[in-house]
Amino acid sequence: MNLPLGTLVRPTAVRYKVLGWACALSMITYVDRVCIKYVAPEIRSALDLSMQEWGWVFAAFGLAYSLFEIPSGWLGDRFGPRRVLCRIVLCWSLFTALTGLVWKFSLDSGYVIDLPWSGYEIPLLFNSLVLLVIIRFLFGAGEAGAYPNIARALRNWFPYRRRGLAQGLPWTFGRWGGALSPLLVTFFALHFGWRGAFVAFGIMGILWVAAFAYYFRDSPAQHPGVNEAERALILGGARESYTPPPISWPAMLRSPTLWCLSLMYFCSNAGWCFFITWDVEYFKNVLHLQETDLEIASGAPHFCGGVACLLGGLGTDRLVRILGRRWGRTLQGLVSYAFGGLFFLLALRATEPWLAVSCLCAASFCKDFAMAVSWSTCVDIGHRYAGTVGGFMNSVGNMGTAVSPLIVEALARNNEGQWKWALVYSSAMLFAAALGWAFINPRKVVVYSPEDRKALRAQGVLD
Repeated sequence: MNLPLGTLVRPTAVRYKVLGWACALSMITYVDRVCIKYVAPEIRSALDLSMQEWGWVFAAFGLAYSLFEIPSGWLGDRFGPRRVLCRIVLCWSLFTALTGLVWKFSLDSGYVIDLPWSGYEIPLLFNSLVLLVIIRFLFGAGEAGAYPNIARALRNWFPYRRRGLAQGLPWTFGRWGGALSPLLVTFFALHFGWRGAFVAFGIMGILWVAAFAYYFRDSPAQHPGVNEAERALILGGARESYTPPPISWPAMLRSPTLWCLSLMYFCSNAGWCFFITWDVEYFKNVLHLQETDLEIASGAPHFCGGVACLLGGLGTDRLVRILGRRWGRTLQGLVSYAFGGLFFLLALRATEPWLAVSCLCAASFCKDFAMAVSWSTCVDIGHRYAGTVGGFMNSVGNMGTAVSPLIVEALARNNEGQWKWALVYSSAMLFAAALGWAFINPRKVVVYSPEDRKALRAQGVLD
């Protein structure tokens, strides 16, 4: 790459510090997201909740997270990721802390709403379950948009040839946050109880916001620590600033690639959701793991997934250079998900507990080897509106997170507590996700009208 005259000095490394902030955010995100499953027995006991009711607690988060992804992603494109990420973390930290303050109570009006066509009656009451579901719904709404805005921010800070690494590394730390959650929850719960643990996690997020708001800037041009050499390296010969055309919603919503990508992510989340909801029940009831073994088994798939996110990011960067953007992205996604589905089935057939755990770790690794590919594709096809595209994909995708806990619980309940059906369901979803990659084309920017795409290409600003 030829740098402009006067920039033949060593580039500063602010972009890597920015990446570090994104990784820290991702780790906190997953700690707060999955910590609830590790104290589920204590919460269910304290609030007198059944397994079926607990499924609605899981589902409330996924539903809200899905519904608010697109608005939060669009806000990042409109006002910049810095403001939106600060709002996101403050909101989810508040509702994380409030989760620990739910108490057992019931206010029953004595009235019911009769649904004659379904045979169900809805009691008009307000109790611990309703309050907890509301708080987890608001927690999901607050956290929505975190990853689309991370993707949008890192697009400004890393050149195209390093896009896979930049998108993969935050997911690595997110998964490792999930892996560390059992230890962190145990530590805080031992000292402060499960209620105090949620308050502690909320405080952790608020401290991150304070430091992030002081240091982070939306682009290299706004950061005083970036020299001309680093700015030129990041731009890679592209224009530093221009006025992008408005997003074309008709063009975006008519894009087969966007819909195939989003449906692929729905299946991906539906299959992977097992690791943030019912895996502990599977390990206890099917593999009969307890205490330390249970903590290791529930954290290991997240750790392996984190390693895969990093290696997958490096892999897609290299594959794009060899095979081009079309197959450098999609081939990795197709193969990864296919092997992920296969390892779920192998775990089902394993006769030894730790062999089953190893197969589940392999399933998590294979699935997450495509994580950087998914988000790099969002940046590829979203261009300056990558936050909106990422929000759209994650919105459709997290509908899988919303419905899967209920589906898996129903499968187990209707089959005499056989949690093995969770593995069958997860395997089928990952195979469907693998198929989806065959219909995705990362080469075409989908957010502009054909006329605007032609004009931008003539200006040399489409990467």
